Amino acid sequence: MQSKTRYLLSSTLAVPLLTAAGSPALAQDAEIDEKEVIVVTGTYIRGQTEDGSLPVEVYSADELAQRGIDSPLELVRSLPSVGITLGESNQYAAGGSQGVGSINLRSLGRERTLVLMNGRRFFNEPGDGAADTNLVPMFALERVEVLKDGASTTYGSDAIAGVANFVTRKNFDGVEIGGNYQFVKGSDGNWQASILAGKDFGAANIMVGFGYQHRSELDTGERDFTVQPYAVNPSGWSFLSDVGTYIPKRGSITQGPAGTTLGLAVDGRLADSCSALGGLNGTFPSGASNFPVCRYTYIPFVNLIEKEDRYQAYAQLDVDLSDSLRFIADALYSHTEVPELGYSPSYPPTQGPRGPGTSQAFFVPRANPGFNPFLAQTFAPGNPAYLANYASILFFRPFALTGNPLDEEGAGEGGAFNDAWRVTAGFEKEFGPNLKAELYSTFLRSSRRAFSYDIIGDRLQRALNGFGGEGCSGTVAGANGCQWFNPFVNSRPENPITGAANPNFIPGTENNPSVIEWMRAENGTKAHEELFVVDFVVSGEFELGIPVSYAVGAQYRDSTFVSRPLNRFSDPDAYPCAIENDRSCLDSSTDTNFPVGAFIFLGQYPTANLSQSVYAVFAEAQIEPFDGLEINGAIRYEDYGGNVGSTINPKVSVRWQVTDWLALRGSVGDTFRGPLPGDLTTSGTSAVAGINVLGNNFKATDTIGNPDLKPETALTYNAGAILEAGGFTITADYWTYEFKGRFANLPIQAIAAQVAPGGTNGQQSVNCASPFTQFVVFQGGVCNSSTIGLDISRIQTQTVNGPDVTLRGLDFGINYSNEFGNISVDAGANATHVLEYEFSDFVFNGLTFSQGYDAVGFANYDRAPGTVSPWRGNAYLSLGFGPVTATYNVQYIDGVTDNRCPENGPCASTPEFGPTDFGREVGSYTQQDLLFSIDLDTAGLDLTLTGGIENIFDEDPPAARLEYSYDPFIGSALGRTFKLGTRVRF
Repeated sequence: MQSKTRYLLSSTLAVPLLTAAGSPALAQDAEIDEKEVIVVTGTYIRGQTEDGSLPVEVYSADELAQRGIDSPLELVRSLPSVGITLGESNQYAAGGSQGVGSINLRSLGRERTLVLMNGRRFFNEPGDGAADTNLVPMFALERVEVLKDGASTTYGSDAIAGVANFVTRKNFDGVEIGGNYQFVKGSDGNWQASILAGKDFGAANIMVGFGYQHRSELDTGERDFTVQPYAVNPSGWSFLSDVGTYIPKRGSITQGPAGTTLGLAVDGRLADSCSALGGLNGTFPSGASNFPVCRYTYIPFVNLIEKEDRYQAYAQLDVDLSDSLRFIADALYSHTEVPELGYSPSYPPTQGPRGPGTSQAFFVPRANPGFNPFLAQTFAPGNPAYLANYASILFFRPFALTGNPLDEEGAGEGGAFNDAWRVTAGFEKEFGPNLKAELYSTFLRSSRRAFSYDIIGDRLQRALNGFGGEGCSGTVAGANGCQWFNPFVNSRPENPITGAANPNFIPGTENNPSVIEWMRAENGTKAHEELFVVDFVVSGEFELGIPVSYAVGAQYRDSTFVSRPLNRFSDPDAYPCAIENDRSCLDSSTDTNFPVGAFIFLGQYPTANLSQSVYAVFAEAQIEPFDGLEINGAIRYEDYGGNVGSTINPKVSVRWQVTDWLALRGSVGDTFRGPLPGDLTTSGTSAVAGINVLGNNFKATDTIGNPDLKPETALTYNAGAILEAGGFTITADYWTYEFKGRFANLPIQAIAAQVAPGGTNGQQSVNCASPFTQFVVFQGGVCNSSTIGLDISRIQTQTVNGPDVTLRGLDFGINYSNEFGNISVDAGANATHVLEYEFSDFVFNGLTFSQGYDAVGFANYDRAPGTVSPWRGNAYLSLGFGPVTATYNVQYIDGVTDNRCPENGPCASTPEFGPTDFGREVGSYTQQDLLFSIDLDTAGLDLTLTGGIENIFDEDPPAARLEYSYDPFIGSALGRTFKLGTRVRF
């Protein structure tokens, strides 16, 4: 039975990286006992003992299978030293990274953990510097090594928090076929299959494998905790619905908001379409006025987990060209697709043909076919509204309660598709027993096409006027191929989720799908990142009174990032203004005609073609002044050129074997991360974000880079002890990271709070004199005494060297392995306790954006670094009875407090129901799993059958004031699941 316990005898790292992919010292046969496996992550020095000076955890493939871990995501989420991670398709947690995995050691950010495969760099999601761990071929792995200490001195930029090294099998000979199925309540389940074949030809070994993984869609309606009443959790509700609020007006429609107001009401109110369709009749306060609205929740239209498919192919070649020369190569291809992303039926307008702003962005003429029925269904006979020439749409979105007609489930649509391939090849030369050289090159390319649909504002207004559709010609509304778009509720038959009928529906008034297709377009990019790396290392030993081991080398990295908008609507150069084919918004920077782009909600993506070349040299040496004391020193010089410049980073680590049963270890080093090309460019991207002080209403955000950005650095300390006795291995480590110049975007939440202070619902007055208004665009382009928070339309931010950060914590581990007759026992527990995560004041260009804070124990939903649980831990017990093994797992994640909740007031408040404290305390989460495996040898086949129950007690994730009403970074939405699997080797 494989055991992490044996690995942990060497988990303090110790031996050098001879190469990632298998030198003579590393080419261990799969049958060799794990005690002989050499841990290689963290150093280039050869020939060390297996106990070492750095904190490393090592997990064999067999142990992961024994514990029911069959994906990188499951592994990452099980590690106590890891903070919040991506991987689930929860769109509000993953943002634009659906289908992408990540690892976030020490909660320092996923871009600050370096991911390697066979010691060489792995795929990043294009442009953001974070590795996509979902692309790791689990079916080919031998082990995973996780170094929980800064390692930039060894590996260069990005290894600030540490390193995860996924190591593939060596000298594999045979065929292995595997597969498993996970039963998930409410979905069609998840499954995967793989085949791996290897052949040993004496001087050469070749291994080839293929894998497939599928995750099924899990709808929010399958989990009761996702949809909370508006009075309890208003986060997933919007006052902008397709049962809109209209202002009938007298005069020419060209007057817009200035026409004579004749009334104000929610569409279809006489028969109450809002309530009938599942909405909530409410009010929206604005200044001294209260406007009627129909609130709706978009959560029933979206998914907890999206359908996802992944295809992988891996090949590996290891050839002894002579007794002293070896050639090693591997290649990986991976394709991931998330083809049916479910979004809200449509996005709310944050801008229209008049420019930025939510209210009165669109207008409907009296000639619109739905107008007269709207009047009859909304206003009593004789009301002045019947004299209207047009209606101003005060609050609405094109599709909401009645769903998107182009989707069978009524949802908005989108997709994400990733392709990645990576080739590594190198030579290793032995010049003698004490001298070795290796030369490797790695090329990888990662591409991503991601999009969602949004409405084109100018086309929406033209369709409201009767000039919609691809074939529209002439000047007569609704003629010559021109089509109307009817925005009123009389064109909507039902709520497609609940089946609730609309009492105001008039058959024949439905909108033609072709005009909706014409009004919308994909919003997104197609981007790719290429990386070429050359590594050269010479390592050896010599005598200088005492033995000295050393490694010296150089590295060259060349990266290219290319991003293209998917179409002209997503391109700010092709479609800069709100009106199609208009460029007048570019004429002046002082008028109110802003370059807001095509869409009513989403931003645009400028073309990017960026490159970066990095040169590095490094050296490392180890001495043993006396038996039992090892001292390792390393230094690295890395040059980025240009304004960024270079860094010099030293590190020292020590290990002292005090007694046979006690060893002490420690390290101190300077680690760093260089800026990405996208961090340095003055162009940027647009997105949206829910703003806390504006009642979590979404506003557009524009982010640009900074050519003056300098590398961020961190001084790291680690001190620990290892105790081994009676079959037990006990470890304890104290660790610290002291950041300087941490990369950060100017915080949009803090900007909004400075501009619109003293409120939580957006009704508060704006401080037009605030210096922070330079980062804000207001509705209509003006700020005056009547401007309120909700008039903020766009918030601008920039990447800068931000606040200093101090992070401290403790790691604990205890493992036990023994045999009692025919019963083998493996048990272990690991825990991480974060003591401090202190941010200094965020000051930039003389402005204090936010006060410093300690993030430990808080949800940090609106600030870095996200949820930081004080304690994370896991424990397991495996009992082996001959061919049968039973494993019991427990995972615990501590609860946190929602930092957005004031100490002396409610967390949130609604105008209809008053205060709510939902999610003030986000509870802890404990998951318990029970798994079984049996090894059978029948008909010459080595067969393993596995099964088990995960989350035995079906524990729900803790409640939180987020869109899905739970914290995805603490708990899982899957609930109790059942697994069955098999693996056959021959």
